[in-house]
Amino acid sequence: MLQIRHAFAVAQLELRQLRVFRALKQYSPNQPRVPAGNSDGGQWSGGGSSANGPRSEYAQLRPRRLPVGHRIIGGRAHAVTPAQEARLDITAAQARALVREVQRRDPSWKPTPSMYEGVEGRILANQSEAQQAAARLRELGAREPPARPLHEAFTPHGSLIGTREGRASIGTRTVSQAEFRDLLDTLSLGARPVPAPVGYRGLWYRRQDGSVFGLRRSEQNGMTIDVIQTSHPAINNGDKVHKK
Repeated sequence: MLQIRHAFAVAQLELRQLRVFRALKQYSPNQPRVPAGNSDGGQWSGGGSSANGPRSEYAQLRPRRLPVGHRIIGGRAHAVTPAQEARLDITAAQARALVREVQRRDPSWKPTPSMYEGVEGRILANQSEAQQAAARLRELGAREPPARPLHEAFTPHGSLIGTREGRASIGTRTVSQAEFRDLLDTLSLGARPVPAPVGYRGLWYRRQDGSVFGLRRSEQNGMTIDVIQTSHPAINNGDKVHKK
């Protein structure tokens, strides 16, 4: 009986390992990704493409079906710290915004791909693509897109972005993946990191208008944008935006 129980336990373990292996196999490095201009940009696709948006691809918002605190980079699941998640998303947003600005003037242009490995390598690759786009703008005699004030990004139509879900406070908004991406693209332009308090699960960034926002991992709501400092009456410190 002991031998039978042992064999059964081993078989169960092997079955679990096989399921994990098959789940990871779906993230092939050769599988095409949705272009960054789409709502699922940077995520793996079945091979379809879109005619709209930048052609560059970036690791960005947390892929579906991954445990919290993991990202798919180079076809592999990597554990990431909250600070690394924020840096991945900010650098990807900056690259998207600048590439999009170049392609408005030169639709066929795209940055030269970088060789990279792991989380920090992906961050450096994002930064390289942003730098290439900025250099191309200078070659075209164009300036980088101006950084819009924080209140304009949060109140694009005169009222707070997104919707208020359930019992959330009026300043806690929920937006679609595409809206979250666009908001982060806007906020990332000209943003510079500033010290965040100990325990904050992400990073703080100061913008050219003097406002400060935070980007952090929420265990229940994924990546979240926090308003840390603003003087505009339409927005309050502590307002936040979650992604559906």
